[in-house]
Amino acid sequence: MSYPKVADNKPKMVQVEEGKEYHYCRCGLSKNQPWCDGSHAKEPTGMTPLAFKAEATEQKAFCMCRKSKNQPFCDGSHRHLAAAAAGGSEPKYPKVADNKPKMVQVEGGKEYHYCRCGLSKNQPWCDGSHAKEPTGITPLAFKAEATEQKAFCMCRKSKNQPFCDGSHRHLPAVTDIEDLVGGAKGGGGGDFAELMNAGPTKEEPTLGAVKALARGDTQKMGHHGEMGAMGVPLVDLPRWDDLQLVVAQLATKPLMDDAPVDTSVVLGPRAKKPLKFAVPIIISDMSFGALSEEAKTCLARGAEMAGTGICSGEGGMLPEEQQANSRYLYELASAKFGFHLENMRKVQAFHFKGGQGAKTGTGGHLPGNKVVGKIAQVRELKEGQSAVSPPTFSDLKTPADFKALADQVREVSGGIPIGFKISAQHIEKDIAFAVEASADYIIIDGRGGGTGAAPLIFRDNISVPTIPAVARARRCLDAMGDKGRGVTLVATGGLRLPADFVKALCLGADMVAVSNSAIQSIGCVAARMCNTNLCPAGIATQDKDLRQKLDVTKGAEQLKNFLSGSAGLMSVLARACGHARLADFCLDDLTTWKKDMADMTGVSYGGVADPFRRIKELEAELARLKPAASNKDDGPLCPGDNY
Repeated sequence: MSYPKVADNKPKMVQVEEGKEYHYCRCGLSKNQPWCDGSHAKEPTGMTPLAFKAEATEQKAFCMCRKSKNQPFCDGSHRHLAAAAAGGSEPKYPKVADNKPKMVQVEGGKEYHYCRCGLSKNQPWCDGSHAKEPTGITPLAFKAEATEQKAFCMCRKSKNQPFCDGSHRHLPAVTDIEDLVGGAKGGGGGDFAELMNAGPTKEEPTLGAVKALARGDTQKMGHHGEMGAMGVPLVDLPRWDDLQLVVAQLATKPLMDDAPVDTSVVLGPRAKKPLKFAVPIIISDMSFGALSEEAKTCLARGAEMAGTGICSGEGGMLPEEQQANSRYLYELASAKFGFHLENMRKVQAFHFKGGQGAKTGTGGHLPGNKVVGKIAQVRELKEGQSAVSPPTFSDLKTPADFKALADQVREVSGGIPIGFKISAQHIEKDIAFAVEASADYIIIDGRGGGTGAAPLIFRDNISVPTIPAVARARRCLDAMGDKGRGVTLVATGGLRLPADFVKALCLGADMVAVSNSAIQSIGCVAARMCNTNLCPAGIATQDKDLRQKLDVTKGAEQLKNFLSGSAGLMSVLARACGHARLADFCLDDLTTWKKDMADMTGVSYGGVADPFRRIKELEAELARLKPAASNKDDGPLCPGDNY
């Protein structure tokens, strides 16, 4: 039996008295909720009550689901629970068929019967299993409005059934096989179809994927296989938390708390018209089509309010976005959607797209049902025509080819910075190519970089992670001498918070570009279903009703708060390290206790693998501080001189 128990699926309002001490039940067993009655000691709960003093005489909402991160008080976590009875028991039905939606092609006008009990072996359709057990549930009949791919709810938590609304994000990453339809339960009683529908287990997490290939499912998905949204989950990447800052105290002095810190950065300082930002954080490339018009405009406004810029993405120039931001970075990808040289007079920087962290070496695809209205206009396509980007530029092959077009852009624009966005593949070779092609800046997108939709065979299996990619890119540019000097390095891919941004600067980036944090600031709930057109926040969708959920004015203000607040916290760390500019962060400001991280980045290892190295460093520092008049040799700090 596991603890704590769910006492109720909603908070309990209780009057408390100022200064009085209370003992909150954390195990969930008390008969006198929310207070402890000693029940935790009658069963092996291993839990004790939480003692606290009330700060005021008032009504307080106490957590009864035991999920709150602000116990004893409610933080809203109960909203993710099923409508459970007191005591923690949940309804037996419906069952979780999978912890992610299932993409299925439906035909316009055809009637379907969606399985609501979760027992069907023919998900997402009903096969009559609800009548074989006392489920009390019937299938949901509906007619498809159009012939298109739809994302069907498999967790049975969606409030928009039969379609997914992102509720699966609150489920565990891998569901136990006993909770999956068609799971191999032993006994040999299942028929062949049941065996072929077996899902993943903790011991064999690839079982479902093997079965899908064996069933020929990839033929229904297209030659790229299953699609997915966003980047590789952060838990599967080297962690920024494994790098730690080493701040100033004696040998180097920290700055006072009120000391000014310069947060500005210049993109392309060698360009005729270098571009200055108030903060070293820009909004990364996300195309119009992948994002809604409202989302693109909201991001542009928020960035402008913070004194920074936004990248267009490969879907062409949305006029409302471009007009909302005075530091607009235009991206040209292989399809050249809506590209006209004269339009480069309206932008402040320009870069070629070589690739992105989640999808490189293959073409992009926006289905025809999304290429409507303004999206078709901006991309200069016929409505309903799929927007297909080839794997690479057909007419630009050599550095000289790229430089020729770059020089045309420079001439038309008056000399704006020209760059390349590359994903972290053959890093040194690709950077050398970009520099030879006259790059003023390079955006490097590591494994962890997101996308609206990418084949999982690519997203989950390509690219060097961002942390070592940035370190290698900086080392490469430095090794190029004058050619690499002055090329601005922009890091992107899996960066979320101010501490991450600082560590990227320490590794050698001049600035960072963010996408996930940006859209989360304006409302994204991380449902990771951007490829379904059912984004519950109205951001990664073209659905008119869903788009209305996004408040552009409030979202822009929130993004401004995020960007400005991040720069403020970065300044706090700069003062602690003794820096008056964010641009002064360097590799010496970092350490790590993980040897593989030290090997990946060149950051100093914080342990004693080389016990005498730090002694030698200390001797050198003391020698530097020793008065010039003193010629006395005090000898080494440690017996023996074989080090």
